[in-house]
Amino acid sequence: MPDNASLMSLDQLIAEVGGAGHEGTQSRSSHGLLLEHLRSARTSFLGSMPGEYRSSLQEAKESATCISDKTTQIDVKRRLQNLIGN
Repeated sequence: MPDNASLMSLDQLIAEVGGAGHEGTQSRSSHGLLLEHLRSARTSFLGSMPGEYRSSLQEAKESATCISDKTTQIDVKRRLQNLIGN
């Protein structure tokens, strides 16, 4: 199972994508699906469900195409891949 550094990294991604302060609500931004997958990954992490955690991270990575800035998109995908690999 991933460590606390992974949880901190995931929390940082959620905040950066625009999810800070929106727990339990769907974002109205174009990043809503990405945020949903990131939050699901966080819940799975905290619930000690490694399969669901990795699956949600993979879905988040696929959803990162909604990020219009290509440099940011590549960075988010790289960070998600690092989390998947842990």
